Amino acid sequence: MHAIRQRSEAAKVRRTFYSISLLIVIVVFIVFTTSHFTSLKRQNDESFKRLEELMVTMTKVYLKDTVSRTLADIDLERKMIRLDLQVAAGDAEAESRADELVKARSIVRIRETRLIEDGYLWASELLTPAGGRDYARRIAHGRYPDSEGTLLSTEASSGLNASQYREELDGLLADGEVYYTYYTPKNGEPLPSRMLVYAALYPDFSWIVATGVYIDDIERTILLERKIAEADLEANAASSITTLVLALLAVLGLVIAVDQATARVIAASYERITATEKALRVEKARVEEAYSMMKELAERDELTGLRNRRSGANRLALENARSSRSSAPFCVAIGDIDHFKAFNDLHGHETGDLVLKHVAGAVERSVRMEDMAARWGGEEFLILLSGDSLPAALEASDRIRKAVSAEAVTVGTERLHISMTIGVAEFAKGEPIDELIARADAAMYKGKAAGRDIVVAAPPPRARS
Repeated sequence: MHAIRQRSEAAKVRRTFYSISLLIVIVVFIVFTTSHFTSLKRQNDESFKRLEELMVTMTKVYLKDTVSRTLADIDLERKMIRLDLQVAAGDAEAESRADELVKARSIVRIRETRLIEDGYLWASELLTPAGGRDYARRIAHGRYPDSEGTLLSTEASSGLNASQYREELDGLLADGEVYYTYYTPKNGEPLPSRMLVYAALYPDFSWIVATGVYIDDIERTILLERKIAEADLEANAASSITTLVLALLAVLGLVIAVDQATARVIAASYERITATEKALRVEKARVEEAYSMMKELAERDELTGLRNRRSGANRLALENARSSRSSAPFCVAIGDIDHFKAFNDLHGHETGDLVLKHVAGAVERSVRMEDMAARWGGEEFLILLSGDSLPAALEASDRIRKAVSAEAVTVGTERLHISMTIGVAEFAKGEPIDELIARADAAMYKGKAAGRDIVVAAPPPRARS
């Protein structure tokens, strides 16, 4: 009985010891876990604070790059147009006309530019640097084109956006650029959201060019990352408690595991941010590549690589303006491939396409840098001979004719020779471009009737009554 009582007392002491030990372990674990996870949460919060600052910085860089690229495009456009129009340095009137053309094209580009996340650009013309009522006029807006022409004001009595315009103007006058925030509705949403805006001044035109992103889009990304991290932390905490109940020795391993898991969460968050930044860069490159491709497709004929009809017509308009201003001569030649229908009918359209490519190559190799060759339609080509009077243009057109005649296409064992008939007309002051082309076209048809493979000069236009 005594032995039983001793064993019972020993068991009671052991239970008490184990209970106290377990209680101590639990208390120590709770204190340690609480302290540890409080520290982890603080580190996590600090990491997300840095993440938020990084995303804001990245966003600002993206906004500034977008506006800076737009201003650089305007500068490039000015140089190209002045080069095309041959604007002399110091010729204020010519420079003004060239700048008006640049402004018109730039307004269209700003209005039609689309950025990631439904982004857009807008621009205003600064009328009064001191601010006040009607200090600026909206000239382009990528989302609200109906607002173009609206006069803006920094006076508080003029509306809710006055303080925004005042902040923008003060920053631009001080530094030439400014970041600021204001509230504006998202597309299709009735309530306004806060937008981060970057604006820069283009002083040569007194233009303010700006773009922005909605801040809640940035906050939404950060919130998602925070929820993922917090969920991972909660799961790891539950696993730690379960492991401690099962075995004291697992506490150390669990703490290490939690540390590693937390590190993985933070690392994963940074990886997602890096992936987002990379995606932004890829999207930017795609937009720039698409813009270059669209510009090339808009100006070039897909088959021959020459200018297309629209691009050629634009070049003729510039030449007309240059000639009208300087009285410099120029001529237009219309060339048509002889018996082209026979190439298609007898040998197929692939042979016809090959003939067109050979002719286009011969024409392009035969013209000067200041001249222009375009596929005008079907088998017809238009050549602008800049600065040439009729005799020089006839000589140049005959070189082109001979270059085409030297071309041949091999189909099977048959060698097909190519020739072209060309009509040439010299521009008469005040003559519409359509009539100039019609005279060259008529001369070309005279050459067809006369036996083909020749160059025919068009007579001068009839005097206007």
